Amino acid sequence: MDIGGIVETLIYIAPAMAANGAPVVGSRILYGPGHPIDMGLTLPDGRRLLGDGKTFEGFIFGMTIGVAAGLLLLALLDKPPITASILSSAGALAGDIIGSFIKRRMGLERGVQAPLLDQLDFYIGALATLWLAGYRFDPASIIIVALVILVLHVATNRLAYLLGLKSVPW
Repeated sequence: MDIGGIVETLIYIAPAMAANGAPVVGSRILYGPGHPIDMGLTLPDGRRLLGDGKTFEGFIFGMTIGVAAGLLLLALLDKPPITASILSSAGALAGDIIGSFIKRRMGLERGVQAPLLDQLDFYIGALATLWLAGYRFDPASIIIVALVILVLHVATNRLAYLLGLKSVPW
């Protein structure tokens, strides 16, 4: 097991993790429910494109917090480059939006649990975006970081639920 590869992957994914969690906190504390990205659009299947949970404010706040996390890491560790932080954050938010789209197409309403999709959509989006930009991580590190994210996601969502930031503990 290459600990250095795992740490490197975590460093590049940390902005994505910050970006993914930020909208929940921001919507409850700073800006309220926000304006849905899908602007209320309902598709022919009778379901919303994304739903009320994906907002312009959340996307902007997520990007801001993700890039800020990347800048902090850059100042402390001299990595990741700012470009990677922007890509990782944007990819995470896009992955989460795609996850919501998939859940709506499956007939799952906002707040309904979709195991693995709920926990890893942002991670897959961040990894895909970084990969398209030429960043590479070894497969073992990707899997180990995914397992770390699963544990962290469950723990942080339960904490957010206990603090009243989320209406469900997942």
